[in-house]
Amino acid sequence: MFGSLVLGLITTSYAEQKINLPAGREYDLGNLEEGELYQRAFTIANSGDKPLEVKVVRVGCGCTTILYPKKKLEIAAGGSIEARFSFNTEGMEGDETKYIYIESNDPETPLLKLKLTTQVQRKQSAAIKRFLSWGLLTVAGAGLIDGINPCAFTVLVFFISFLNFVGYRKRELLVLGIVFILAVFLTYILLGLGLFKFIQSLESFTLLSKIIYLGTASLAVILGIYSLYDWYIYRRTGNPEDVKLRLPDFIKQKIHKTIQGASRNKKKTLLELAGAVFLSGFIVSLLESVCTGQTYIPTIAYVFKDPGLRIHALGYLVLYNLMFILPLVIILIAGLAGVGSEAFSRLIRKHLGVVKLLTAALFFLLGILLFIAKG
Repeated sequence: MFGSLVLGLITTSYAEQKINLPAGREYDLGNLEEGELYQRAFTIANSGDKPLEVKVVRVGCGCTTILYPKKKLEIAAGGSIEARFSFNTEGMEGDETKYIYIESNDPETPLLKLKLTTQVQRKQSAAIKRFLSWGLLTVAGAGLIDGINPCAFTVLVFFISFLNFVGYRKRELLVLGIVFILAVFLTYILLGLGLFKFIQSLESFTLLSKIIYLGTASLAVILGIYSLYDWYIYRRTGNPEDVKLRLPDFIKQKIHKTIQGASRNKKKTLLELAGAVFLSGFIVSLLESVCTGQTYIPTIAYVFKDPGLRIHALGYLVLYNLMFILPLVIILIAGLAGVGSEAFSRLIRKHLGVVKLLTAALFFLLGILLFIAKG
């Protein structure tokens, strides 16, 4: 009789409600796409001998919404229910971890935590697919158009003309010209990488990132309108000084002084001259970026608009700048062949209208693509 009493007491002590998640306390949602709303479910079971009261099922973030149960309910002994929730991946990227909390009358586990894990990938929008298919042509064209921009074009013309005027031999002209172009290339690569880092830093600020992109898109459209205006004005007057989008005179004067200061002293060794010219190329590139950056910034925003394209984007950055310096290389070769600054000036005047039209078309294209990507 005493043994039966003890057994009854033991049985009574274990006859209680017990919450259980048959699939475990970690739920892998799998690979999801950014910007989508998903619905998932999991089972809440009662493995005890008494009814389990589920008081509330709540979430730990605004991205998750409980669909069922929305109010208190009871699970019979040995029974179970299917809890459902929605998961919004808007603004997410990469590995994500969220939690669902279940409060019940289980004396041992009154608060049970379900861990949600997922890998969110950016959506491959139509704009991004177009970027992957013909982004190479867009970026190469942008770099080339920026390279024939009078802002960049006239700087090297002045540089070669000045070296000829001072009286350097062709071998020295070749070395110093290459050094100058290399400095321009590396400076713009560094500027592009700086912009890349800035865009990366905005990733966790979805709204701010969208504002920046839309602002850049708007800027591109405005610059396109200005380029069309420049084309119209130049067609009427034929005077390059009448166009709006050009290098300001005070910056142009600083560039000329920088180049003259770096290459005027013929007593320096070629290595010393190369160092001075490289430094001047760096400074000149920063100064002329006031003008060339009008094309560069929207292009960078276009190239880096999707983090999933970063591996390709770095290559596009190099491509852009290779195309940017291509006209400079051609000018250097032509200058070494004896083509004078007057011939270059006539060439610029003759084709400035076409360059302005191409630049306008590029601005409008980049603006539209950015609006599509972030609109």
